[in-house]
Amino acid sequence: MSSGLDHPPGREIAIRATGEIVDLEDPLACALALVSIRDLEGELRMLKLRLSEAIAEEAARQGTKTLELNAEWKAVLSGGTEVTWNAERLEQALTEAGMPPERVGQIVERVVTFKVNAVEAKRAAGANPEYAFLVEACRTEVETPPRVSVRRAT
Repeated sequence: MSSGLDHPPGREIAIRATGEIVDLEDPLACALALVSIRDLEGELRMLKLRLSEAIAEEAARQGTKTLELNAEWKAVLSGGTEVTWNAERLEQALTEAGMPPERVGQIVERVVTFKVNAVEAKRAAGANPEYAFLVEACRTEVETPPRVSVRRAT
């Protein structure tokens, strides 16, 4: 997938799973490799799920969560269910059933979160130097990896 252009050493990357060498200075090559890797990721996720299901089926058949496979290897199952709650509904139902509010509060905890409206913070900072100092002191930028969406042209 090399573009044939001269470029400094180390500007290529080998993708072991596909056997490709990708020229990092060729955006088309990078995009096509990314599509290939994402397809492979999907296939690998599906394979992992099916293999895990097969192990879980055998564990269920044997009535255990740990399969001793040989002297070196064992498979240990975990998870299986995850509990989610409708907290508002539970709070309302317990209150309507007559449970004391203090006890309801012990069961259903209220969690308050804060979100900064960046536009309004910037406006306040522009209106007052002290606010600007405080807004800046409470702001942090975190570097995140780039996300690339690759689609076929239509």
